[in-house]
Amino acid sequence: MSTNIMMPKLGMTMKEGTVEEWYVSEGDNISKGDVVASISSEKLTQDIEAPADGTLLKIKVQAGDDTGVKTVIGVIGEEGESIDDGDDDAPETNDTKDDKDEQDQSSSSDSNKDVEKSSDNENEEDEASNQKSIFISPLARKMAEKNDIDIKRVNGTGGNGRITKLDIERVLENGLDKDASAETASTASAQVPSADIGAGLNPMRKRIAQNMRQSQDQTAQLTLHRKVNADELIIFKDKLKKELGDASQDVKLSITALLAKAVVLALQNYKKMNVRYENGELTEYDQVNLGIATSLDDGLMVPVIENADGKSIGALAESIQTLSEKVRNNETDGVPMSGGTFTITNMGASEIEYFTPILNVGEAGILGVGAMQSEVVMQDGNVRQVQRIPFSLTFDHQILDGADAAEFLKILAKYIENPYLLVL
Repeated sequence: MSTNIMMPKLGMTMKEGTVEEWYVSEGDNISKGDVVASISSEKLTQDIEAPADGTLLKIKVQAGDDTGVKTVIGVIGEEGESIDDGDDDAPETNDTKDDKDEQDQSSSSDSNKDVEKSSDNENEEDEASNQKSIFISPLARKMAEKNDIDIKRVNGTGGNGRITKLDIERVLENGLDKDASAETASTASAQVPSADIGAGLNPMRKRIAQNMRQSQDQTAQLTLHRKVNADELIIFKDKLKKELGDASQDVKLSITALLAKAVVLALQNYKKMNVRYENGELTEYDQVNLGIATSLDDGLMVPVIENADGKSIGALAESIQTLSEKVRNNETDGVPMSGGTFTITNMGASEIEYFTPILNVGEAGILGVGAMQSEVVMQDGNVRQVQRIPFSLTFDHQILDGADAAEFLKILAKYIENPYLLVL
């Protein structure tokens, strides 16, 4: 009996993935656990293991092609075994095209409305707003080039307006989209095609390049800097760590965990920062889904602590440690990699004070944490030495003003300078 190799879901908002490379060919004998392919989503590249022993009977999704999650990308079975393509009618075992037909058609209605609304208003918008990057799958780009189709005249119906194979097939059948702006074609001519962004880089770096460019193109990013006195936070951490040890509680408490708790509380107190802005819709969240930027040898990942507002300091410390270890070991099954409402990125270990972190797509804020500084200050007429943490808060000026970002930093400072508020 044959076994399907599926396109996994790497994040809660992931709708499609790309088969980057097949490490085996049709007819090869493979064992359960063998790495057979590499796939990628918007933020992550991951190897796929064979779910069973047998022979790779068929590759259904070729390298470079996109397909929906839970779609069959390959089939394993006994040598000579026939494959019943009729099984592909099942929801989780569709042929690539059929699955994408169902997925894209079910999710494209609202996307098309957003695209049409954007096109209708284009003449009233700034010329710069027409120069957005164009996101297109590798297969769709090949089809467009082969058929001499101007991709700037095609409305994408995939995630974040991405142009898919189905969009190109629609254009081949019906012609260029009438509501696509001709003006965009001329004003964007000097822009680098999005499919070329990250060209020549490995899959992870290419995804990072595309996401960073998308973030810069779709937002108005501004960064505020300030330092916060951390003396009381350090005293609180040392005391709490001792008490946990005396109580035989194995919690690896860190300044990062305490800062994460302070950020969560600040976001709950200032919900204007705890939002997502996507497809022209601003959503304010009650729960906090906190991204933790994690550096790797060859890139960066941002695992998300879902419902961080419901976690204690100890639980946050454990989540940060567990998620960071998993992504560094490439054990990302079940690790949320998208849907964050705010992100923390810490460069203190690199002795960096201030920097300008780039927003994750959809989020309105990201907090950069720098290396703690020992400084001499005047306080109550006396000279004293204090420990200060430098913060760099990048925010989307489309959604928030500088005064809003400053207020958020003020609230955050309150929790850091009065750390017992973290446990009330």
